[in-house]
Amino acid sequence: MDILDLVDIQRERHPKLRKYSYESKVLKVKSRIDFFLVAKNLTQFVKESEIYPAIAPDHKAIYISLSLSNETPRGRGLWKFNNSLLNNEDYVNKIHKTHFQTCSYYSKLTDKWLFWEMLKMENRAATISFSKNLAKSTNCREMEITRRLQVLDEFICNNFHSPDIDQVLNEFDDLKTELQTIYTKKGNAAIFRSKCRWVEKGERPTKYFFNLERKNYNKKTISQLKKQISISVSYK
Repeated sequence: MDILDLVDIQRERHPKLRKYSYESKVLKVKSRIDFFLVAKNLTQFVKESEIYPAIAPDHKAIYISLSLSNETPRGRGLWKFNNSLLNNEDYVNKIHKTHFQTCSYYSKLTDKWLFWEMLKMENRAATISFSKNLAKSTNCREMEITRRLQVLDEFICNNFHSPDIDQVLNEFDDLKTELQTIYTKKGNAAIFRSKCRWVEKGERPTKYFFNLERKNYNKKTISQLKKQISISVSYK
């Protein structure tokens, strides 16, 4: 690492912290075999480096956050209805209520085409509002689970022979299962937004779908406009 001017950023930022990225309950082995190597001249851009509990049975997630300039901020994008919301009872009830209120409010409209457009507009607004609140509550629950897993993981690492260890391990496994469910839903949402044409049934969400979603977004981003043959305008 010294020859290539690389540093273990986790050890650099937390030299005395006892955290492990691998743990085998069967072999009773703990180690930090997963880590990020960062060039020394790039360490100034590293905001955070941590090890978090993950849904994997024996490995934890290593996390690194970078502070880099973003010359092309992300816009609002194109909204597309996710029909998985139809399985949500709260959403269905909200749409039924919105439909009834919209029909009552625009009951005096005689133009059926205009009434249809207003009905779609109100349902779309209700759907976007519901989706944002649902995503916010899901993200809050994910952060809550992650924080609790960190507390439990620290307890397990330092108090493995405690009489309460079985109860702690059960809670740890239950939270990991719930976290996996959240990740699965997010992965399925990424598959939906990536507009992938073929997905095998049972295929696990991977980095491919998230990259495909990002690629589709980049295609829609306009970074430069040509006003005349030799004059162009770029975003600043």
